[in-house]
Amino acid sequence: MDPRRYATFAFVVFALVLWMRSHFNTQADFNTILVPTIVQGVAMAFFFIPLMTITMSGPGPERMAAASGLTNFVRITAGAMGTSISTTLWESRAALHHAQLAESVSAGNPAAQAALGGLQASGLSAEQALAQVNRLIDQQAFMLAANDIFWLSAVIFPALIPLVWVTRPQSSGGAGADAAAGAH
Repeated sequence: MDPRRYATFAFVVFALVLWMRSHFNTQADFNTILVPTIVQGVAMAFFFIPLMTITMSGPGPERMAAASGLTNFVRITAGAMGTSISTTLWESRAALHHAQLAESVSAGNPAAQAALGGLQASGLSAEQALAQVNRLIDQQAFMLAANDIFWLSAVIFPALIPLVWVTRPQSSGGAGADAAAGAH
């Protein structure tokens, strides 16, 4: 069977998992986190081997070591860049969400004043109560930012599917395909 079909299936399932994770909140229970993780495990099984088969089916046996090294280099470099971009985006989205949430904590908001009054009634000073509210806002802002990143990733995965189909189909009985399959 064409490994591009398996890779496409994996990308669709990854998009589903990321979409599921984009709906998390700070009160997520164990099962809420467990279900997407299990579904992601299914996608992993259909991801790495087909992509390695696609990658290694082109070069001949004499170029297999170089192709494998280049593939690993590109995978590690792209992973590092993706991590850096995601972290930067997460931080900037968290700052945006923090600013938006902090706007509602004002003297004119009765809910904010009630929360601050309740914290002060429990023994915190006014500054400590504000610091506690700020920590809660930080927690919510970073959760909303993570949801934004998951949602964006859920959109990117289906957009990457055409790249899988741009590759040449695996030739039956090719030496590269046998070597790639034998590595697993």
